[in-house]
Amino acid sequence: MKTIYLKELKMTRKLLMIWIVLIVMLTGFAAIEFVVLKDAMGEIAKMAEGFPKIILILFGLNGIRIETPLGAYQCMVYWTNLLAFFYAGFTGVFAVSREEKFGTSEFLFTKPYKRSAIIWAKIGAAVTNLGVFSLNMGIMSYLCIILPLGDTSIAGIHIITTAGIFLTQLVLFTTGLFISSLTPNYKTASLFTMLTVAVFYLVHFALDYAGIRNFLNVLTPVGYFNVVSISVNGLDPFYILLSLGIILTGCSLAAGLYEKRDLRPL
Repeated sequence: MKTIYLKELKMTRKLLMIWIVLIVMLTGFAAIEFVVLKDAMGEIAKMAEGFPKIILILFGLNGIRIETPLGAYQCMVYWTNLLAFFYAGFTGVFAVSREEKFGTSEFLFTKPYKRSAIIWAKIGAAVTNLGVFSLNMGIMSYLCIILPLGDTSIAGIHIITTAGIFLTQLVLFTTGLFISSLTPNYKTASLFTMLTVAVFYLVHFALDYAGIRNFLNVLTPVGYFNVVSISVNGLDPFYILLSLGIILTGCSLAAGLYEKRDLRPL
C-alpha cells in the first residue's frame, strides 16, 4: 500500500503544482490590488452599498463591508475557494477513474495487492495533495492578502477558515469519488461532479439571498464554514461532524463500489 501511495503522489504532483500556481497567481494579484486600492476602499464600499444584493453575494461581499480587513479577506476567500473546491471535486474523479481513461486499470489492478488497498492508497494520496494545496493556499493568503491589509489581528480567523476550507475540500473530493464510482466513464464523472459543485454554489447563493441560516444549509457544503460565522463562533461542531460523516461514509461506499466494478480501459 505504501508503494502505491508514493507512486500516486509522484503521478499527481504536476497536476497539484498547476493548481498551486493558480492560487499563487490569484493571491499575488490580490496583493497588488489591495496595495493599489487601499486608499480607495472607503469609496468602493460606498459604491457597493448601491449594488443589488445578488451582486454582493456573487462577489463574496454580503454581510460585511469591504473596507474592513475582515470584509476584504472574505471577498478574496470567495475567489480562492472557487479554485479550491473545483480542484477538490476534480481530484475525486481523477483519483481512480483516470485508470480507465488512460487504459492503465488492467495493469494496476492486476498487481499483487488487494483492490481495496489500492483504492484506499489512492484516497490517502489525494487527501495528502489536498492538504498540501490547503497549506499553500493558507500561506499565500496570509502573505498576499492579510499582510497587505495591514491588520494581522484576523490571522487567527484565517487559520480556522483554512481548516474549514480543507474540510470542505474533503467533502467535495468524496463527492467526486462517489460520483465516479457510479458513472460509466471518466468524462461523465467529470461532468456530473462539476455540475454538482456548481449546484452546491447555486443553493448557497439562493439561501444567502433569502437570508436563510437554518437546517437547509446542510444541503450545500460550500456554506458550512464561511468567514463571517467563523469570525463570530469559530468552526461549528455540527458541521465538523457532518463533514467527517460524509467523508468517511462516502469514501467507504465509493471504495466498496470500485471493488465490485469491472474496471476496463475505455
